[in-house]
Amino acid sequence: ELRLEHIFCGCSQDDERLRALDDMMGGVLEIRREDVLKMDIPPPSFISRPEDLWSEEEKKTFEDYEKKVKELNEDKEEYREFLRNEWKKLEDSIKETTQNFDESVCKLSEKKVKSQMVIYQEELKIVNLIYALLLDEELDTREAGLHKFLTKKKKEKVKSFLPHPQSLEHGFIEEFADIPEDLLHELLQLYKHRPETPWTETLLDTANPYVKGSPEDCQDALSLLMKAMDELDSPEHMPSGLDQSVWERFCLARRNKMESEELVKWKALALEEMQAFLRRRVDENEKMKSELENIFQELTWLKEEKMKLQQNLMVQFLLKQGQVELGSTEVPDYSDAVLINRSVVEELNKHKREQTSLKDNHLEQILERDCSIACLTD
Repeated sequence: ELRLEHIFCGCSQDDERLRALDDMMGGVLEIRREDVLKMDIPPPSFISRPEDLWSEEEKKTFEDYEKKVKELNEDKEEYREFLRNEWKKLEDSIKETTQNFDESVCKLSEKKVKSQMVIYQEELKIVNLIYALLLDEELDTREAGLHKFLTKKKKEKVKSFLPHPQSLEHGFIEEFADIPEDLLHELLQLYKHRPETPWTETLLDTANPYVKGSPEDCQDALSLLMKAMDELDSPEHMPSGLDQSVWERFCLARRNKMESEELVKWKALALEEMQAFLRRRVDENEKMKSELENIFQELTWLKEEKMKLQQNLMVQFLLKQGQVELGSTEVPDYSDAVLINRSVVEELNKHKREQTSLKDNHLEQILERDCSIACLTD
């Protein structure tokens, strides 16, 4: 209770101080300049009476009152003028600040646009350079591949190949038709069997089909073959159940066959292989000629494309974009103008475009011809 009473007393004292401050100084501790607008001089109490009833002292008091009112009005008007000037200064300052800010924003925006433009231009240059490098690399790779293919085909053209020996069979079955079938089959296998003569086989396999074999080589090969046949003609190789006379007749027939084959190989094999070799070489030559022609055409096309890419370069130009404002001019006088049909004007424009296109084509042909002459000169 004592505490509440103390608080109540303190609040009562504060209220009295506030009321006193409000009564004496309008609620403020310091008089400000703007308070002059709130100031008002109270009129004297006798102002409600007629002026004829005023005393000299009252008239003097009224004059003082009017003088104070006039001074107060002048102070108010002066302060109002001061406030107007301050307001105008603030408006000018705000306007100038806003204008400077707008100019700064415009400059920054323009700088940003120019920076982005430069970045895009450089990126476009990089992309064009990368494309040109990749295209040039692809053309070089293709050209190297074609040269490699040409080299391979040249090697294949000059490569020699070995002839394949062929065996000749005569009327063996007709000659020994009187022999049983099982013995005939066994004799046929022996008839086809050829003795091993390494020197002769090597000589025949490595012989040049374009060079005729000498008689000495033929005789040597025949002698070696006959010596090898002596071993095959021995009775131990004779099939069981075969008559001796038939075996001798078989050996003679086989010797005649081997001798005939040996002579034929030296006389006919070269011719047959030469003809086959010639036919193959003619066919391969035609095929190679066609492939070489295609390759040379592709090489020529690659050189032309490379020359076009080297000459037809992409160049970037910075062009200003926007609207052009022309000064105000007088309205022309159309009183003496001649009216022309629109179709006539369109026809003239079409003819002009066609002539321009022909001129461009002619200039391109001249440029291609100069490039071809330059390539031939190089």
